[in-house]
Amino acid sequence: MFQQTSVSLEKGLSHISTSMENATNPTLETMQRHMVKMTEAMTALQTEVVELRAAVANSASASTSVQATSPPKPTSVRDEISSLCSTDRFEEAFTKAVSASDGGVVLFTCKSCDIGTVFSPGGVSISQPILICLLQQLGAVLVNTADPDDMKIVLQWLQEIAVTIDPNAPDIQRHVASVVQQLLANINAKMSSCDVAFRRPLQTLTQIIRGLL
Repeated sequence: MFQQTSVSLEKGLSHISTSMENATNPTLETMQRHMVKMTEAMTALQTEVVELRAAVANSASASTSVQATSPPKPTSVRDEISSLCSTDRFEEAFTKAVSASDGGVVLFTCKSCDIGTVFSPGGVSISQPILICLLQQLGAVLVNTADPDDMKIVLQWLQEIAVTIDPNAPDIQRHVASVVQQLLANINAKMSSCDVAFRRPLQTLTQIIRGLL
């Protein structure tokens, strides 16, 4: 479009130049004014074309830059935990879990691990501070869970933690009493409303937990 307009303007200028040779003075002055206006119009048109091309080029460059620097999709906490559990990095996995302050995430982590591997005879894979945190957060999960399968997992982990944790460890000793008292309260509350099949495991857990005091 711009090229066609430019060609038309040039033909007009050529025609005016030819006509000027045979024109009278008044007519010549009029034609000169038209010629100046057409020249200005052509210059303005050419400037607009250059600016338009530059704007299009800059827009394409900016779009490419945004695509190239788009951040990767963030990884969820559960994805990170799954990855850590799959490589037996249990301390890191449970640290992330308890840091989330979400019972659902803690339960998910327990389901993602082999409890026999975590509490292997060769050595427990979780530190004492993380164990006390798990004892506290799984106690809260125990009260709220209604799914029988989840209940079994929570009871299994609480029992393993209770027989493994060292209540005299310097880094958790001052927290043990308050956590145990709260856990006992949660167990009693659950025992009054749970399925009869879970009452005996809860009673057993109560005896183990009291041994920590």
